[in-house]
Amino acid sequence: MRSYREDQYEQLTDAVYKRRGWTMDGVPKVEHLQNIGMDLPEVVEVVKKHL
Repeated sequence: MRSYREDQYEQLTDAVYKRRGWTMDGVPKVEHLQNIGMDLPEVVEVVKKHL
């Protein structure tokens, strides 16, 4: 039962991350930052370190 719930949780987080424009690690993609106007050089630099 636990493995089933963990699998369901993983599927849910993957769907949420995809919908928000994030990577599967929960890091916003640069394209998403551009879409919301947060593509400042400092922010993009930090995000690129985690991609």
